Amino acid sequence: MFSEQLPHYVEPRKLADQGVLISGQTTVAALPRFSDFDQSQAQAVSVALTFERDPEDGQRIVHGTVSAALVMTCQRCLEPVTCDVTARVNLALVWTEEEINMLPERYDPWLVTDEKMTLATLLEEELLLALPLVATHEQCPTRLPEGDQPDVSASDEKADNPFAVLASLKGSQK
Repeated sequence: MFSEQLPHYVEPRKLADQGVLISGQTTVAALPRFSDFDQSQAQAVSVALTFERDPEDGQRIVHGTVSAALVMTCQRCLEPVTCDVTARVNLALVWTEEEINMLPERYDPWLVTDEKMTLATLLEEELLLALPLVATHEQCPTRLPEGDQPDVSASDEKADNPFAVLASLKGSQK
């Protein structure tokens, strides 16, 4: 059982056979694919992953959570907003593409290509999948501009009718 200090590399097959729990923290800076999150680099990434065998079918699995508070850009006011991102991990270890098709639907596949794999790769994938589609504040701190659209009345529509010229030409030819 690992705790607090997360290992850099994991051997998923061996960990699943041993029933190991990996828990602890790292930082967003330790995840290379999150380098664009400049304001989040010092934020903690909490990890609690259990590697084991499924009691029903013996499949090697990984389940648990990965969570972090990421500073993103609010899509309404364009100001920074902190989003709590939590990924619920429920993976089955597979070694070939054919094994993916045979997995029960309750698991997502984790294609294991080597005996040793970097833990950061798994953490990155799961957090990226859990990112919100659109980051927004519940209540934006800055006042959003109101619509500057003038009210269009029926009389304005008649004056701006692009076919009015055609109607006047048609009427003059009679």
